[in-house]
Amino acid sequence: MMKRFAAIRDEMLRRINDGDWPVGHELPTEPQLAAEFGVARGTVRRAMDALSEQGLVERRKRAGTRVAARQAHASRMSIPIVRHGIEARGDTYGYRLLDRRISKADTAFGGPAGMLHVECLHLANNVPFQLEERQISLDSLPESAEADFSQQSPNEWLVSLIPATDVETTLRADGASDHVAERLALSPGAPIFVLERRTFLNGEALTQVRMSHPASLFSITTRN
Repeated sequence: MMKRFAAIRDEMLRRINDGDWPVGHELPTEPQLAAEFGVARGTVRRAMDALSEQGLVERRKRAGTRVAARQAHASRMSIPIVRHGIEARGDTYGYRLLDRRISKADTAFGGPAGMLHVECLHLANNVPFQLEERQISLDSLPESAEADFSQQSPNEWLVSLIPATDVETTLRADGASDHVAERLALSPGAPIFVLERRTFLNGEALTQVRMSHPASLFSITTRN
């Protein structure tokens, strides 16, 4: 079960992301939040410290705690939303949920609560663009077990819910397995571009994902 301070941190983050607490808004005091959530002040302080470490709020002595400007946020790597990338190309975005199930954790990822597997397909002009195969830790994000991914991808849900403080990314070329080839409407062994990513929040593993793209449709451009 997620630690109590983490649940409070996530609720505070939701209020920031949803605009309930806009930039510059002064947060309630620790005693006020402790009374609202029914916890000790120390628990609220830990949640606020976590948001402060991410650059989401600014804490000043005798001046209270305020929501920081977005450009000050400390997410070390922005995670793109697939839909935005497809639409930026001038293409029509499509989405299909292919599989969703809960399983026990394995030795490499997850905890006692297990993990949620979600497999979905992102399309550009009705052509398969990306196969997203994702595992979400139910210890870190128990609310994902109730999330409806039939209309919104886990990629977009996660980015809107909580920013990662640490991101590990691996990029590589590969040949499509039979499963991936079927999902992407390719021939087995066809060239694909694979992006694998693991995300963490203050050292706590959130999710790991394997995103496979037909090599002919995917490219990366950087500017220094």
